Order: sequence, then structure tokens, then C-alpha cells
Amino acid sequence: MVTVEEAGRALGVSRSTVWRLIQRGGLPSVRRGGRRLVPASALHTRARRRRTGGIPSFSHDHPLFRLAGAGRGGGGAPGARDKHAILDR
Repeated sequence: MVTVEEAGRALGVSRSTVWRLIQRGGLPSVRRGGRRLVPASALHTRARRRRTGGIPSFSHDHPLFRLAGAGRGGGGAPGARDKHAILDR
């Protein structure tokens, strides 16, 4: 069992983030002697899941790239109100 501070260091996140994970049920914990402790096995599991579940990178055909620069054409190009029409193409 490790403290919230130690869990944050092990995961590479702040103490507040560890508390948020605990409150949302993303990280198990127990209360012992007035202190909140996190099982070390849960840290290893979360770290392993984080390494293997990476976020895929954007490709140039991603819809967000169609919005880049939209609305800056001085009236000739689509504006911010037209973003849904751009994304729905």
C-alpha cells in the first residue's frame, strides 16, 4: 500500500489527479488509520494500461484538419458558424 503522494509520483501525475481518479472509481483505495492508501498492484495495472492504450495520432484526413483556417478568410471563406457543415461533408 502506498500513500496518495507516492501514487502520484509513481503514475507521474499530481496529487489532485490521484484524488480525482479515486473519487471517480478509476483507482481503488482504502482508508487505514485516517489515511487514504492505494494498493501498489493497482498502480502497476494502471501504468500498464496507460502504456498500451495510447491515443492514436491524427492523420491528415481527420475532420479537424478541414476546420484549420476556416473562418479566417475575411468573409470569403466559411466562418465559425459553418463548422458543422464543414465537418458533416
